Amino acid sequence: MEREQLLGGWRLVSFVYRADDGSQFFPYGQGAKGLIIYEAGGCMSAVITRSDRAPLTTEDFGLLPDEEKIALAKGFMNYAGTYEILEDRILHHIEIGYFPNWAGTTFIRFASFQDDTLYLTTPPVSLRGKTYTGRLGWQKIQSPNLHGK
Repeated sequence: MEREQLLGGWRLVSFVYRADDGSQFFPYGQGAKGLIIYEAGGCMSAVITRSDRAPLTTEDFGLLPDEEKIALAKGFMNYAGTYEILEDRILHHIEIGYFPNWAGTTFIRFASFQDDTLYLTTPPVSLRGKTYTGRLGWQKIQSPNLHGK
């Protein structure tokens, strides 16, 4: 994979975990939204959220009821750091994220392109008592100002 193929912003179009037995689940719902950005200097950032999150009862986070804070946590994920490309793999070196345990770890993503979609596939992971492989589909964000036009 060439770095130039990856550079820029990408919008999430699909995210599913599939098990060997054919079962699957959508960790942020079937309408999940997300953005991932790879910049030329080697930094990256990713955010994924449920599309059906309810509006909050207040704009003041300090006054937000605990049950609403819990609901926010269940429907949101982000991390940022640096990345490197190794043949068909992208390594996300996590520096900061919603889950503090991720800091200092590396996420391996197997990358492939089909038409205009970038697919990032996770190594097998143990979730909900089964082994799943995650597959995220991303489409390039086209900006009219991308090249100074």
